[in-house]
Amino acid sequence: MAKHQHDTSANDLWMYFQNVINWVKTVFPNYRKYMKGLPWGIYYNRHKDEHYNSDELEARVAELEMDDDVTNNKGIYAYLLTGEEKHLNIRTFNEKDKLRKYNEQEGVCAKCGNHFAYTDMDGDHILPWSKGGKTEYDNLQMLCISCNRSNL
Repeated sequence: MAKHQHDTSANDLWMYFQNVINWVKTVFPNYRKYMKGLPWGIYYNRHKDEHYNSDELEARVAELEMDDDVTNNKGIYAYLLTGEEKHLNIRTFNEKDKLRKYNEQEGVCAKCGNHFAYTDMDGDHILPWSKGGKTEYDNLQMLCISCNRSNL
């Protein structure tokens, strides 16, 4: 906005605004109230040249809305555009289940096999959430922080 504050006409800014709105309506044709306030201009700038199937995206939005592990519906759009799960605030395992699993594993990391204090371990999905794994006890394993945060 500051860049255009001295323009004699707001036409360029208005056209950009219209392009963003039209892109959003094309990619995500069904309006939902939590779409309000998202940084659509940023999404448009980064993803406007990508080709999306709006029917597939709409089906995925509906599916993610119903997923109990997704705790941030506003993040669904950023997730679908970027693939980054962090936008969904996926529900984490509760402390009671993590402590119980830690004791079952006798403090041993399920990946590297070394022993760690409870505070040096994380609860991890055995079958990743992105591949259909749920945040439930049978899909929980305790990993040391290093193993859990590595991409190996």
